[in-house]
Amino acid sequence: MKPDISIVIPCHNAERLVGDAIASALAQTHANVEVIVIDDGSTDGSLGVIESFGDRVRQETGPNRGACAARNRGVELARGAFVQFLDADDVLHPTKIATQLAVAEAAGPETLVYCDGDCDDGSTAYQRPDDPAEAVRFVLAGVLPTLAPLHRRAWLERIGGWDESLPCSQERDLHLRLACDGIRFVRLAESLFTVRRTPGSISADPTRVLEQHLQIAMSARRMLLERNALTEDRARALAGFLARDARSLLRAGRAERAAEYFAKAADLHPDGGVPEAYRPLTRLMRQTLGPVLTERLVMMKRSAWRTT
Repeated sequence: MKPDISIVIPCHNAERLVGDAIASALAQTHANVEVIVIDDGSTDGSLGVIESFGDRVRQETGPNRGACAARNRGVELARGAFVQFLDADDVLHPTKIATQLAVAEAAGPETLVYCDGDCDDGSTAYQRPDDPAEAVRFVLAGVLPTLAPLHRRAWLERIGGWDESLPCSQERDLHLRLACDGIRFVRLAESLFTVRRTPGSISADPTRVLEQHLQIAMSARRMLLERNALTEDRARALAGFLARDARSLLRAGRAERAAEYFAKAADLHPDGGVPEAYRPLTRLMRQTLGPVLTERLVMMKRSAWRTT
């Protein structure tokens, strides 16, 4: 029987954790599920762990090409109308597919349903209230974890899947392109997955994540222009996204890169994203002192708060 859902798991050197990820996929209460594991050139014992599940999973191995390439290959192999992505170091709760699928089918073919999730320290760390009126602004406002949404395979094929040129922030790019393509985002306020923090991961380096945002923002702008959908509100949101990043880059000591982001933000919208990135007081400070000194003073104030 053709599966309703394809759960795609990319794996690279996750011998210690990938077995738990696969087991969580196989333990779904919704029975009509296929599990696809793409071993992305692992050099540890990951492949042996994957093969230990036998014919309960479909698996393929090849050279290391990155998580996005592995996910895209998984989508190529998928037979389900819906796709659930699951990283090898995370786990799905048993009712994720059953609960989310029911909501997604009722929501309609152009609505993405995402859920809340936990962190491995026991906290409920992933809760994003939706903004059904403006999906582009919603995605720009914060990160949606890779495994939170349930995707229709047709959407992924329509927008060309994951961008394999990005070393990190790939989920932000994918979700932003879906929003630019007209997909709505709706929250299912139930915790249905657990993210396990992995020390030393690429996404754990915030500066490296920020470095990808300029490419992501400009790609979204091109996509909106092609669809005649770049409204002033969306242009302002894109500018604010880069201006907020510029502030973070200044705090990280990346003044030249921050200046580039501020300049691109000004190209995107006449206000340069300043109203989106600064509160009234810091906006006034910026006008008087400039962005670099403003950020130094903000950092000094925060440091003083932490020591009192």
